[in-house]
Formats: sequence, C-alpha cells, structure tokens
Amino acid sequence: MLAECAVDSAPKLRQGPFLIGLFLVTASTLALEILNTRLLSVLTWYSLAFLVIAMGLFGLTAGALRVYFRAEEYREERLAGSLARDARHLALAIPVSYVLLLVVPLRTDPVATTVLLFLVFASAIALPFYPAGVVVAAAVTKTRFPVGRVYAVDLVGAALGAPIVPLLLSFADAGSALFLVASVCALASACFAWAGAERRQLSLGLVLAAALLTAMLVNRGTLHGLAPLWVKGRPEVRALVEQELWNSHSRVVVGPAASGPVSFWGKGVRCPHPNVVQRGIEIDGHAMTPLYHADGGLESLRFLDCDVTNVVHRVRPKGSIAIIGVGGSRDLQAALLHGHEKVVGIELNARLLEILRGPMGAPTLVPDHPAVQLVHGEARSVLARTNARFDVIQMSLIDTWAATGAGAHALGENGLYTVEAWHLFLNRLKPGGIFTVSRWATVETARLMGLAVAALQRSGVAEPHRHLALVSSGLVSSLLVSVDPLTEADSQALEAISAEKGFVVVVSPNSPSRPERLAQILDAKSPEELERITLLPELDFTPSTDDRPFFFNVVRPSALWRPPPAITQGTIEGNLVATRTLLLALLSSTLLVTGAILLPLWRRRRTLTSLGSLPDSSPEEPARPSSEATRTAAVRGAPTPLGAGRRLRLAAALGYFFCIGVGFMLAEIALLQRLSLVLGHPIYSLIVVLASLVAAAGLGSYLSDRLPLDRRPWCFVYPLMIAGLLVLVALGWGRASAGVASAELGVRVAFAVAITCPLGVAFGFAFPCGIRVVRAEFERETPWLWGLNGVGSVLASSLAIIVALAYGLTWLTLLSAGIYLLLLPALWLLTGRPAPERGTTDDVPSDGELESA
Repeated sequence: MLAECAVDSAPKLRQGPFLIGLFLVTASTLALEILNTRLLSVLTWYSLAFLVIAMGLFGLTAGALRVYFRAEEYREERLAGSLARDARHLALAIPVSYVLLLVVPLRTDPVATTVLLFLVFASAIALPFYPAGVVVAAAVTKTRFPVGRVYAVDLVGAALGAPIVPLLLSFADAGSALFLVASVCALASACFAWAGAERRQLSLGLVLAAALLTAMLVNRGTLHGLAPLWVKGRPEVRALVEQELWNSHSRVVVGPAASGPVSFWGKGVRCPHPNVVQRGIEIDGHAMTPLYHADGGLESLRFLDCDVTNVVHRVRPKGSIAIIGVGGSRDLQAALLHGHEKVVGIELNARLLEILRGPMGAPTLVPDHPAVQLVHGEARSVLARTNARFDVIQMSLIDTWAATGAGAHALGENGLYTVEAWHLFLNRLKPGGIFTVSRWATVETARLMGLAVAALQRSGVAEPHRHLALVSSGLVSSLLVSVDPLTEADSQALEAISAEKGFVVVVSPNSPSRPERLAQILDAKSPEELERITLLPELDFTPSTDDRPFFFNVVRPSALWRPPPAITQGTIEGNLVATRTLLLALLSSTLLVTGAILLPLWRRRRTLTSLGSLPDSSPEEPARPSSEATRTAAVRGAPTPLGAGRRLRLAAALGYFFCIGVGFMLAEIALLQRLSLVLGHPIYSLIVVLASLVAAAGLGSYLSDRLPLDRRPWCFVYPLMIAGLLVLVALGWGRASAGVASAELGVRVAFAVAITCPLGVAFGFAFPCGIRVVRAEFERETPWLWGLNGVGSVLASSLAIIVALAYGLTWLTLLSAGIYLLLLPALWLLTGRPAPERGTTDDVPSDGELESA
C-alpha cells in the first residue's frame, strides 16, 4: 500500500521530452555504429566491420540485462533521473571509446598478447553501446506511456541514425562527427531530466552538450587534433598530412608536393628513374596513388611509358578509353599522352574528384582537358547504364591494402573482380577492343587468369588462349583481354615494347612457353574443367563470382591450420593476416559475451530457475505441486519447480531465442555482402540494410501484437514465412539484381529497401511472438532468453564470414533459412500444452515490457 502511494505521488513524466530523448539516443546509437565502421576501415581493415556490429549487439544486450538485474533503479519515480544519468554516461563513453581506438595499435602477431589486445580493442568498441542498451531497454520497458508509441519513436530514431552519417562526414572527420554524436546524447540526457523535472541533471546535460560541441568544433578546425596514431598496425606521420578529407566510404590524406623519384608500379628494368614533382594521396591509411605535376606539359610525363600498367597504349594507342579508378590521374595522363580522343575517368570516391578539380589537381592538366570526362559512380553501374563502346577499358591496381590484406570480407573492390563484372566490361568494348587489368604479380595472377578465361567462356569464346596476353615487370603484371583474338600485330607490339622497356611477356598468342599453372588454366575447355584446375588443396584460384565475390582471398578455410605452401608470397600473407583477424575477433567476442552476459546470468540463476526441484506435471509424472504452491513460491522468490518435461521446454525456449539471434545475423551479413555489390560500396550497404531492417522489424513487432502468432497453428506461420523469403532471395538473387545493375543509385537503393523490408517485417515477428509464447511458463527466465539471443547474434557475425568465404552467399542465406526452420520443433514443444499460472514478482517484466522487447 505504501509502495502504491509512493508511485502515485511521484512526479509524472512529460511524454514529449521523454520521447525526444529516446529518439536522440537511438539515432545516435545507429550513427555511432556506422561511424565506428568507417573509423575501423582506416585503423584496421574493412573486414572488421562485422566486429562493430557484433560489439554493438554485445553492448546493447549487456545493457538491457542490467535493467533487469537493477530493476529498482528504473522504477517510474526514479526513471527520468536514471535515464538522464545513463544518457550522460553514453555521451562520455563515446569520446573515451574513440580515444582508446586511436591509441591501441591493433596487431595480429601470433602471440598471446594479441588476444589481450583484441579484447581491449573490442571492449573499446562496445563501451558506449552498454549505456545505450541501458537507456533503450529502460525507456521502452519501464514507462507507462503507450508501448506502441514509445517503440515507434525508438525505431524511427534508429532508422534515421544510419543515413545521417554521410551528411556528418561531408563536413567533418570521423572523430569530430563522433564528438557531435556524443553532444546529441548529452542533449538526450537533458531531455530525460526535463521530462522528470530533474533540474540539476538538466543543467549537467546542457553543460556537457556544450562542452562536447565545443570539442567537435576545435577538433574539426585543425589537423593537429585527435587523429589516428596507428593505421593498420603502423604509426602515421602527421607531419606529412597537408589535407585530410573524409566521406562515408574513405579517408583521403594528401601529402605535400615535392620533387623526387617517380613512383612507379611496375618499372621496366631498362628505364631510367627520373625525378618529378608529385604528391602522395593515401586512401584509408595504406592505398597510395601519386599525383604528378605536368609543369612542362604532358610530354614531361613520357616516363609513364616505362610502367607496365600502361603497356596497352602501345597496342591500342588511339580511340576512346574508359579508366576505372581515377586516383591521382596518372592513368588519365598516360591516355592523353598517347592521343586517345575520348578519356572517361570513372571514380567511386568523390573526394578524389574533389582534389583533382581543386587547386591541388590543376598541375596535372587533366580536369580541364577537353578530351577528359570525369564521372562519379561505381564502375559496373556506370558502364551498365551507358550505350557507349570503348577501344580500351583500363583497371590498374584497383584495390586498397585493406582489400588485399583483409582478404575478402566486405569490400567495394570485390564487385569489380567477378565473372559477371568482366563479362559486362567485355561487352562494352568495340570490335577489337581490349580490357586491361594490372595486378600484383603474386599467386593472385593465377586467379586473375582464371577469371579472364571464365569471362571469355561466358562470352562464347572457345579458345581463350588466343584472346589473352600477360606482361610483367617487377611486382606488377598487366593482363590484356579481348573478345576478338589478338592479332599478330598485337603480339609483335607487345614484344617490341617489352624489349625496349625491359618488360617480360609471360603469356601471348605467339608465346612458345608458358608457366605450367597458367598453361593449364588457359587450356581449360569448360567451366567445370577450369574449376577443377584452379581449386587446390590449400589454395582457391577459382574464378570469383557475385555469389562468392572474394577475389582477394586465395586461402581455403580447410588450410588455415597448415603452413602456407612454399609458392605463396605477398598476397597470401595478407590473407593470413585477415584470417587471424577473423579468428581473434571471434575469440574476443566469445570471451566478452561469456564474461559480461553468460556469467552474470549464471551467478543469478538461483533467482531465475532451479534445475532439478520438483517433478513436472506431465501425464506420465503424477506428482506435481499445486498451482497455488507454484504461485506462492514465485511470489516469495523461491525456486520454480522444474521437472524433466519442463526442463525440455526450457531448453526449447533457450534454443528458440539463440536461433533467432544466429539466423538474423547470418541473414544480415548475407544481405550486407549482396547489396554492397548492388550499391557499389559496403558502407552504402551498411547504411541501407541497417536502416531498413530496423524500421521494418519494428513494424513487424508492432503487427505481431495484433496477430494470433503465439498459438497453434499460427505460430508456425512466421518461421515458414522467414525461411521462404530467405530461400527466395538466395535462389532468385541473380535474376532480380541483374535488372537494377544499370540503374541510378536511387533506384538501386529502392531495390535494396524492397528486398530488406519484407524480410525485416518477418524478422520482427520472431522475438515478441516468442516472448508471448514462453512468458506464462518462463517469465523469470526472460533475462536468459534475451541474453542468449544477443550471444547468438554476436557469435554468428564471425560465423557468417567463415561460411561465406567457404561456400558463398547463396549457401549462407540458405543456412539462415535452415536456422529459422529450427524454430518449428521449439514452438511445437512450447505450445503443445497449457502453461502453468504465473507468479508476480517485482523483477518480472510487465506485459508492456515483453510486448516491446
């Protein structure tokens, strides 16, 4: 009675400021996840994007469990003050996390210290997500406001948080953007304090917001603020940074102009090494491209003929050329130097075009040249949309070290190295036109040759060896591919330039001898024979496809525990680094979820369940306590009776929530990979998938409350619906995505939303329906259900990458469908008999909490 009076006399929350605070927190949380992904692409590798997702889920789950375990702090009379405090903790945790990520030098050395380093790094990522999880869980489950309205605000904020990141990075670096997000969280703290008339906390929130906003402005206005000290395992020299530009998919650093030896990729051994005024442009901490000054006119750059990447100009010196990847414009300069009448430069990164069109790019003599057309876009999409045909299409070393080093996991460059992409490029050539690709002369060359042969076979070429040439110099090889057979004159031109500059003709139609492995690939008569030749016990040189777009990963998963073959050098080391990174991330995730989720749950197991108490009430077990005794025991906090039958149902409930965590993450990673090829870059995919899935899942959760999906036979509908949609996506993807390949970015985004939204709605049924199915019998076990759901999601993020590498995205999607089908036997057990009556205790979630969980 006294407790009821205390609640009634507590100041009522103001709904408006409360909902604004929740909106700001959820939007900031999704923006934080995307910004951390971008930051890690600079500090480490693109492949660790999944680690951000995993650690975000880990932090959110751990935070939500805290609300269950410390329910007293979040009673309605204390809710506003607690939320204001936790939102303030979130605002402070974001810059602390950022600083830790900047100063921890992540490495992959095979020593025990590396495991500890990964644990610190992963914990730094998860740090701000923990208070975010506390705020969201408490705001959604501990208020008397209409659940539908609160949950809608939660999801709208989350859905809008992801697409706001490109706007933030258009005017600020990642660190300054994080300070701005932190200041928004401080404003959220002030809103929660305002909702509960907490004047002191209101003042603290506003002061903190102002301080963080000031820090953002100061950091943004200087090159000497908080910036990365370690980039991909090496120190960064800030004194060599003249300009730093960020956007949603890269950080571009421009160095000072200086005279020095020319930066060649593959210099001929008979060529001199002249000096030139040049700048270095570094992309995401390692990929370098030079920007040459043509102060004496383009003729002063005649040394470009000495680079094997430009050997195609001796074979096709005139006509039109499309260059994929503008970089610092060296390929455009070489094309102009040889007299190409039309030079189309296609560049995904708008920041590079901004540099070329600005004062730093003027000395290249490229942007204002009448023959040059610079196009911003993803090359596959641009070439698919155009009706133009070209004499040459050139693609020189289009990757980042992140691509080569990270192997394969989530890269924009992957989409350019698939059979489908090369088939498109060959179709955009004029009769006799040549598609030329330059890559590092490592074991990667075998995969490059296999990819060319597969693309030619797809184009109907019966004798691929007559259509190919490979010229090498130093660390680089240039492959020339044509739908029409290369002529005698073409072979002679290659021999002449190679003799003049000191290149080596490795393969040509007139070449009397070829390396054994390349000869086997060139002589393959069918795709099946080609796959048999290129799939080795330890290495995978099979042509990469849109289903397995992992061109840069040549190590088979089955060979991870064996020493690499003696023939592997260069790229293979990058693959091993990527693999060690993946395994270390999985180990770190496992240790963190064990220590921060499973162990706390296990320590509190006596208040949740008691194994082996009284026998169950199934017909074959006659002894059972009365429902009144069960109710009384629950109210007093005594262990709930749990016999063999009930134990089986509890296992089914735990398995159900673990499976929906695993299934959802497998499907999400598959969609991220699939849509990165459609949208042109992984960050676009991350933004679209997260925003649309979150919004659609919220709609599914909302609809589930109005549908009879928690009882037979309707409870079997949504697992079948989810599995059916995933099978449809897996088997129909090729035909569906081909229809939008030539569309503008807006149409491709709409296609991505159309794919993810139906799946998101179906995914949204699983959690709330499962809660309603089990809550009557296992209300006290709710923290376990929530915790295992988070554990499944965290661990599956690493599992998804391993499955995709080994078997492809189709099988990954089908595996997700199979996981969701495992819900059927669990639901059969859980809905097969009436549940016992519930007890009522203070730490048991309310109906509103469960509906919105």
